[in-house]
Amino acid sequence: MVSMQNGSRWRDLAVSSVIKGTELALYVPVLRGYLVDRLMQRLGTTYDECIPEREADKLMHVRWLGAHLSPWLHRLIDERPAAARAILRFINTWMVDMRRRKGSLETTGTSPCTVVIEPTDRCNLTCPGCYAKSTAEGSDLSYEQMEDICKQVIGMGVSLITISGGEPFLREKADQTLTRLARRFPERGFLVYTNGTMIDEEIAERLGRVGNIFPAISVEGFEHQTDQRRGRGIYEKNRRVRDLLARHGVMTGFSATITSENCESICTDEFLEMRIAEGDLFGWFFLMHPVGRAPRPDLMVNAEQRLLLRQTVYRWRQEQRPIFLGDFWSDGPLVGGCIAGGRAYFHIYANGDISPCVFTPVAAGNIFDIIEGRSEHKSLDAFVRNNAFFRAWREEQNGIHDRDRPCLLIDHPEAFRRVVARGGCRPAKNMPPGYVDGEIARRFDEVAGQWQARKLPPLPAEVERRQRRNQPPGSDRDDAVAAAGE
Repeated sequence: MVSMQNGSRWRDLAVSSVIKGTELALYVPVLRGYLVDRLMQRLGTTYDECIPEREADKLMHVRWLGAHLSPWLHRLIDERPAAARAILRFINTWMVDMRRRKGSLETTGTSPCTVVIEPTDRCNLTCPGCYAKSTAEGSDLSYEQMEDICKQVIGMGVSLITISGGEPFLREKADQTLTRLARRFPERGFLVYTNGTMIDEEIAERLGRVGNIFPAISVEGFEHQTDQRRGRGIYEKNRRVRDLLARHGVMTGFSATITSENCESICTDEFLEMRIAEGDLFGWFFLMHPVGRAPRPDLMVNAEQRLLLRQTVYRWRQEQRPIFLGDFWSDGPLVGGCIAGGRAYFHIYANGDISPCVFTPVAAGNIFDIIEGRSEHKSLDAFVRNNAFFRAWREEQNGIHDRDRPCLLIDHPEAFRRVVARGGCRPAKNMPPGYVDGEIARRFDEVAGQWQARKLPPLPAEVERRQRRNQPPGSDRDDAVAAAGE
């Protein structure tokens, strides 16, 4: 045991030395390429050590993605050196935490690497179809409550703290909640989903000083599409905010919700080139989910559109575009399937309710019941590991082996209904009528059937694996996945 602990300590020291060397390269450009390559190699080695052999197909996709991250990291270092230093600290934390999470996953089935927390569910906009059902009035978590929650989740192995809402920068404007948390936990990253409209010069300056807050500003596509949903002039205001954040060295990105109406526009090179030109260094894609205020099931993408998004994002990665891109659903092969329910993440509403996923409009418990001793669970960690609803969620996850169809909500709605039928949950504030047994439920069944029936082309990692093995072009993609597990 002592030998294993010493080995882990030496590995952590080796990681730290690579990080420090890469930070030095920020000031010595001639060393940059070599040390960035070393960092990517070290990150790959850590994944090799921490991903179990039984998940060899996941490791195959992770290795492929890692090989395409260098252009993004070089651009980050060139354009936002202060943010780059924070990212390097975060990568160090991520690699150290991966070893902690590995042990937890093997023993408890839970290993959260991120959590989504809402410091407020209030918002200054009233966008139609808001998934959070935000209004000008609502609930807030105090800074002290946020700090306590962050301490608890970091103890569970969380490296990336994701902040949603409502509009989180309402809280930054009121009491500097976000930058106070960033200073309190400087080794962690804070990904903040925002409409961007509350960020001014003073806030941008504070974000630049802390470095480890990464705003993801919502877009609906091009200017006319964003203004149509969020309000006239919002796109232009956000463009100015991006300029402001760039001047203060903040790593800024975008968040795009894909609908049946904007999918084809977003899946164009023009869209991505505009996002890069306006300073975005990362982007997240989400499929429209009909929850919250006045949801429209007809805006859910069909199978062809979902495939278009998947293929486009992977193509952009293959082309080594200098931007980090994540696709919340299509990246199932990268993360080994659904990550909700405490397997790798969960969600806390601004009123303290705890749910498996930010898109799952049910509450399985409340953080204040835990803190104030009214719950059978004495800590948030114990809740995530032992809550009956979360355990049932993970049981259903374990029965899903198709990583291209990982989601209990839109890919396996019958599994979600089984979990709900077992009890232990109640509707959250953003659950609309018909979600479990009405019009929305029927739309879930329809889109799940479409995606199930769609034959999917192999992902790039599988193609490369097949080429190395000299398999004929017509080989079934399941052969490549099976081979990865050999």
